[in-house]
Amino acid sequence: MDSVKYAWKPRKFNYLKIAEKNRLKSTRLTTTDYHPLKSITVTSTSALKVKHSDGKSTYSEAKGTKKKKEPEVADFVDPLSALTLTDPLSSSQESPAKTIKQQEDVGGEDENEDDFEPWTSREFVKLTMASVSAKNVPKRYQSGASVSDKLKDRLGELDDFEEGGFMEMQNLNQQEFMERITMLNETLTEAWNENLKVKALKIAIQSAKLLGNTAIMQFYPSKFVLVTNLLDTFGSLVLRRIFSMCKGMDKDNIDANTVPENAREICMNWLLKIASIRELLPRIYIEAATLHCSSFLKIGESKSTLLRLTSMARGIGDPLVATYFRTYLCHVGQLYLPKFQGHLKPNLYDFIVTYKQVHTASVQNVMATQKLDMPTYLSLYKPALEWMISCLAHKAHEATLNEVTERCYKNISSLLLLNCCITAFNAEYVATRALSFCSIFNGSQDTLFPKYVVYQTLGEKVVKADPPEAERLPLLNEVWKVLVKIRNPEHYMACAMIWVEYVAKNFAKKEVNTVLNDIIKHLTPDRAFKRFYPQLKSVVGTILSHTNNFSDIFAMEKFLPFLDLFQKDERKEEVCQMIAESFISNQEQALSDPIAINGLMYVCKAMHDSINALSMEGEKTLVSSLVSGVVLKISFGKDFEQQLSFYVECRASFRGLDTVLACLVHAVNKLSAKVTSIVKGNHTRKTAAFVRACTAYSFITIPSLIDIHSRLLLYLESGQVALISQCITQADAMYKSAISMIFELASVKDSKSVFSQNLLCNFVTNFLSSLLTVPDNTEKGVLYLLRGLLNVISDSSAVVNPDTKCLIFIKVLSVLTAYGQDQYIYHVDKVDSNENLYSSDPKFLAEINSIGTTVLDEILGYLVSPVAPPEMKAQSACAFHLFETVMAHADLDDESMQHLAATSWGISNQDGQNKNAARMLAEFKKSGGVYQKIASVIQSQPQA
Repeated sequence: MDSVKYAWKPRKFNYLKIAEKNRLKSTRLTTTDYHPLKSITVTSTSALKVKHSDGKSTYSEAKGTKKKKEPEVADFVDPLSALTLTDPLSSSQESPAKTIKQQEDVGGEDENEDDFEPWTSREFVKLTMASVSAKNVPKRYQSGASVSDKLKDRLGELDDFEEGGFMEMQNLNQQEFMERITMLNETLTEAWNENLKVKALKIAIQSAKLLGNTAIMQFYPSKFVLVTNLLDTFGSLVLRRIFSMCKGMDKDNIDANTVPENAREICMNWLLKIASIRELLPRIYIEAATLHCSSFLKIGESKSTLLRLTSMARGIGDPLVATYFRTYLCHVGQLYLPKFQGHLKPNLYDFIVTYKQVHTASVQNVMATQKLDMPTYLSLYKPALEWMISCLAHKAHEATLNEVTERCYKNISSLLLLNCCITAFNAEYVATRALSFCSIFNGSQDTLFPKYVVYQTLGEKVVKADPPEAERLPLLNEVWKVLVKIRNPEHYMACAMIWVEYVAKNFAKKEVNTVLNDIIKHLTPDRAFKRFYPQLKSVVGTILSHTNNFSDIFAMEKFLPFLDLFQKDERKEEVCQMIAESFISNQEQALSDPIAINGLMYVCKAMHDSINALSMEGEKTLVSSLVSGVVLKISFGKDFEQQLSFYVECRASFRGLDTVLACLVHAVNKLSAKVTSIVKGNHTRKTAAFVRACTAYSFITIPSLIDIHSRLLLYLESGQVALISQCITQADAMYKSAISMIFELASVKDSKSVFSQNLLCNFVTNFLSSLLTVPDNTEKGVLYLLRGLLNVISDSSAVVNPDTKCLIFIKVLSVLTAYGQDQYIYHVDKVDSNENLYSSDPKFLAEINSIGTTVLDEILGYLVSPVAPPEMKAQSACAFHLFETVMAHADLDDESMQHLAATSWGISNQDGQNKNAARMLAEFKKSGGVYQKIASVIQSQPQA
């Protein structure tokens, strides 16, 4: 290794000449119409002619082929273009039951379009079936035994069930009942598959009998869904059996005249078995389940059967049981005869006629026994009636809907029935008559069904479709007259949260503010708001979704008092986060309204105050990002002093969030730079004082940050901004603070210690580039900031890795070369850098060379020191960086610099890992001059 001491000799550059030379070398850009995303047509194969959509063509030669003119062939067609790609989901197939030819159709729309909500999508059906799963089935039925063994076991239980189990099932709780019905459904299918069809029929009969029992009325709707699901299974099995005997018959078009005799015999046999059932209820239920079988005997027989069953429903004494049977008739009619509606009106009108049965003594006695009040009892009818009216209203003419509404109102004036009508009718129909419906509700004397429910249902419809503009305000006035009189908080909120959306959608802030005030009045007594946090949050979300002008939102004097109802910290935080997210997403322009700003600061402070020592890091990150997003959206235009005052207030309010403080420093630096740009560097006394105030803000704020790296970067950024704002003293203070923190960054010893060393090296590189523009303070000596940096690095040997320290010193050599130029490569406008202060003074240049020599000694001291094999790679990398720096920045005409380049080259290749060494030396020789001489010196050195 070489032990010679070297003095750093920087190279002189003429940056203007270099820039002119690079400009002349630059290639003139030409415009072209070619765009890589234009469609391409290949018109040749070996020399690919690419034809673009603009008509121009380009050629692409195949690899390894000679350029020659090829005969043009026919346009190449992409094989994929011949495929007609269609979305398989866009082609719908109708079910066989929906294509059967019908004789009566009272629909008012296109028959080929069917957007009717199916039975299985009804809410009470989905909720019931969702609770029935494999886990509800007893374990002995799930696995472990063969199918035949399980079937024998189940059929044995079925015999017990026939003998006395029916009475036993009346004593089961809801979960046990659901398990038993699920078991029976599976047993029915297995018995059918084992050719035990009589047993399957018995299961269906006994299950249908369960629908006659109303011992627990509140469970009846769920029981109905479970049992009818079993009956649907039985009906589909019978229908499949008959179809299997009709070879070649189209399921979509059953012609009774062409049905084979054996199939007709089987069909008749089943119908006779069903007709022999003694009890009315199971007989008509199973006949309804097998309704479609009649189509095999006679054309139109299914319709006749459906109408006959509709009439037979009048023989059912219990009004609840009768109503649900009528619902099942509508279900099977919609399933098998979707275009036939002759049975729908009779079923509904029969219910209207028999509605007075709910007042009979027998019903009242059962209600008293089960401790049911009338509103609860009537609510059991709601799912059934909604389904019946939905079937009737589907694609019906307006005259039909008017007839149904009039019949419901005039005959019984039942709010239950009117509520079901509004639910079933389409939103446009209801919205156009909303005011009329409201008058009907107000004039109704029905006290059995809760009036708030019908207003809730009406609100859901007018939210989906807008009423006529002239009726919107009268409608709101009529509805709110009723709502303000509701004293029960649960009933009130059920309606209010629906009608708030109607108000927010159709009216201005005045009406919304009135609604919020009314909600506060209703929920404040007895602190009832504590029970309605989800509903209150929904109200806020509704207002935000329909009002994007936050000036209007916070101008409502009751909006912030409404937020005060959220007195639990976690609830209030959720709502405030929702408001902040909405503001960030929807506020396109900067906000300057002081009222809205005050409200948003209230929201942000609530989020900030929710953070404590136990908060998760993710929660802190979310709150910080939201607060920062809100702050950056607020601007006071050209009132820069007000803007700075706002940032001062934010600093005091959000002192616990590092990310927000860093965001504020960035914003203030941007503000200072903006003022400097506006005055074009010619500061007045006022603007100069302002930019100094901005610098002082940053200088005071940065130390409060916890993250060391963030502080370093902000000191550097703030120093750069202070310099361009001509605050030289303040820039010095920023840079000195940054230098004093370098030791702290390098001292980080944890799992990220390597990461910290890389951060240190990257930061110092950026820092050195900034120092070039900073003029020296003549009272503190030449390059006092650079000297301070070197002293800190030297004193940090215990915490700074040797290779990191070496790389930093190599970067210092580069900046020393820049300091030694007659004209610097970049400047800060209206700030005199050292080139103007010293004007290439020999003493200044000598000082630069002295520092360079000292730094170079430190570098070589590390490079020539013996290291362990694992550290040799890092040492070689540092030596190669030194070689690059010498070649780029040293005066290569000086022999000592040539020798230094050769020495660093030799050290960099001591491990023999530089595979490009020979090629690089060859390039040096080709370049001639001093580079050839350096290559010769390198080759003359003994190998390490």
